[in-house]
Amino acid sequence: MNKNLLIVILSLSFLWLACEKPQQPMSVSIIPQPNKVLISPGEIIVEKPLRIVCAKESQNNATYLSDVFAKHTDVAVPIEFGEAQNKGQFFDIYLSLGSADEAVGAEGYQLAIGEDGIHIQALHSPGIFYGIQSLLQMLPAGFFDINTPTPTLSFPVISIHDSPRFTYRGMHLDVGRHMFSVSFIKKYIDMLAIYKYNNFHWHLTEDQGWRIEIKKYPLLTEVGSVREQTLIGHGGRPPFTYDGQSYGGFYTQEEIKEIVQYATERHINVIPEIELPGHSLAALAAYPELACTEGPFEVATRWGVFEDIYCSKDEVFVFLENVLAEVIELFPSKYIHIGGDEAPKKRWEHCPDCQKRIKEEGLKDEHELQSYFIQRIEKYLNSKGRQIIGWDEILEGGLAPNATVMSWRGEEGGIAAAKQGHDAIMTPGSHCYFDHYQANPETEPLAIGGYTSLKKVYNYRPIPRELNPEEAKHILGAQGNVWTEYMKTSDHVQYMVLPRMAALAEVNWTHRENKNWKHFQNKIQQHFLRYNALGYNYSKGSYKVAIKTEPTENGTYWISMETEIPNASIAYTLDGEHPGLATSIYDGKFEVNQSVAIKAIVLENGVTMGLLSGQSITFHKAKGMVPAVKPMPSKSFAGGDVSVFTDGLLGSDNFRDGNWLGFSGEDVEINIEFEVPVQAKHAQLRFFQSHPQWVFLPLKWHMEVVGESDTTQLEGALADLPEIQINESSILEKIIDLPEASIKSLKITITSPKKCPDWHRGAGQDAWIFIDEI
Repeated sequence: MNKNLLIVILSLSFLWLACEKPQQPMSVSIIPQPNKVLISPGEIIVEKPLRIVCAKESQNNATYLSDVFAKHTDVAVPIEFGEAQNKGQFFDIYLSLGSADEAVGAEGYQLAIGEDGIHIQALHSPGIFYGIQSLLQMLPAGFFDINTPTPTLSFPVISIHDSPRFTYRGMHLDVGRHMFSVSFIKKYIDMLAIYKYNNFHWHLTEDQGWRIEIKKYPLLTEVGSVREQTLIGHGGRPPFTYDGQSYGGFYTQEEIKEIVQYATERHINVIPEIELPGHSLAALAAYPELACTEGPFEVATRWGVFEDIYCSKDEVFVFLENVLAEVIELFPSKYIHIGGDEAPKKRWEHCPDCQKRIKEEGLKDEHELQSYFIQRIEKYLNSKGRQIIGWDEILEGGLAPNATVMSWRGEEGGIAAAKQGHDAIMTPGSHCYFDHYQANPETEPLAIGGYTSLKKVYNYRPIPRELNPEEAKHILGAQGNVWTEYMKTSDHVQYMVLPRMAALAEVNWTHRENKNWKHFQNKIQQHFLRYNALGYNYSKGSYKVAIKTEPTENGTYWISMETEIPNASIAYTLDGEHPGLATSIYDGKFEVNQSVAIKAIVLENGVTMGLLSGQSITFHKAKGMVPAVKPMPSKSFAGGDVSVFTDGLLGSDNFRDGNWLGFSGEDVEINIEFEVPVQAKHAQLRFFQSHPQWVFLPLKWHMEVVGESDTTQLEGALADLPEIQINESSILEKIIDLPEASIKSLKITITSPKKCPDWHRGAGQDAWIFIDEI
């Protein structure tokens, strides 16, 4: 077929899995899943040239669509304003602004494809754009491959009525640790546009580099944008290893304007982040008079939290207001992100200027001084018609009156903000940090640690159960965060966000009742083909086997297994041996009634893929005995459910697997009372260590064993155990011999280090300890 005669024909991507007869409707692989889709039987073949018909008000969207076709074919699709003429010569794409059903709201759209053409309707321009994205996702992957001929295409009759669940749908990118070219920032924005994101959070300043040109303060980029060298690896403890290479760069104001305009054309708001009062070492290196001490300061060469932060004297606020004045001119965003996280108070405690400020303002302490700092910046930005977003630490000492909270240390910050009547954006590290590993670390490029799988992202629920319907209205949506300490290249960034960005897009857009993990698994395979065509670098998914346990009423467990790879074959054993082709193949859930060590691995075409997954189940004498615990563990891990301590399930090397409980900066006391005295030879405690994740071994343990006639005191230290590899996650199992007597109760006290040590990047911040099965 002549390409000049057939400009392009549209097609849908694949058949419903349940569809066997050709006359049945086809499915679409649109992500995020539209909320109402009707696919009718039949198929339309289009052999006429395409044309876009719209009103002048839709010119930007029409131009965008025409440019997409021009980029991937040899010809552009013409645009005609007003009513289409000579309809018989074209197969028209109609962009109709203001004509949609009122129910679609500010960002929704209606899309219909039939014999009379393609109709996209919306009340407002963003809706037209999102309808275009759904239309483009119906094109086969081959359309986007400029190295192959435009395919012959077809599509079914379809009707979509769609609108987003949340108003804020965000992705973040840190360019302070490593920065990326203007062309890649545009590509990143294009990736956001595909999945109907509407906010790009651009993290522009850091301890390791100031990346935005401020004309009033040229030293911010002359000095503050360049670090002498960069840490190699995680950097467990001194002596640190560096690459010896100067690293620097920044975005000019003209480049920023170009990027903002590019994003605006794709209906994406760019939110700049100017960190304060902490994470400001690069600025202090440029202008040391802004600090509490005389320095000297240098742009940070390693990662972490640093004690030197902005002082609270008036000169600092003059500086920050001048910086923000230029930021406001560059970014039309209603929101300005001011950071507010990880600001140590040590310098303020010993600073005469800061102590004077505390006294003059009638503040209680340095936490209230931070609140004063944030509120003063907020007043300035409010006076300019802007609002602030800050990380959840801005809650400390009292929340600024009009602030929006971005909740990253779990969901607690978002919950607290919503209960106070403030808007919140959910971005907990447990589900929304895309710098975590997404598959087994041994098969992945270096990451900060943790494990956040595609399915875990997909299953995230931004509205916490603790909120009532009125409070829940303050949850604006969710955001994926991309911190780049270990992402030196744009290819690495793409690998870390794709396909997790797609999963979070469906969390933000699609109503819960319309989400389906199995359907998403199949759709994402089609998107992988598109990534290939577009030259995107991406993770093909984790071959890790998720082993799930479900307790029964009689004390046994049901075992089920799955992977992110659709229709994968799983081999497993129950005795801890390595599974292979000759071992059991999983074909449905099964029951266990005794201690087992499950090992499982994926088979693909007769070859084992990925690394072993494991889950140990132990039937022991404390199993099922719910302990009393002080303080209560963080709800961010296993929901803070203390029954995890005695449920028989042993935690894996991923402390977010639901089998570990976390405590921050505090000693822990655990009491187990037995209904009847028990005989036991040993007690076993399990601890997790991961220094990059700020997780440390306890310093010591103490156990009070209450028998029928006497009480035995046992104790021991953990800090003097053989040192493990500092940069790796490790599990320590401590087995304790018990007295030969019937035991009525156990009281276990675990002594935490409380703060990260001086050599650690989080020095002085609260340290975590993680405890598992007892």
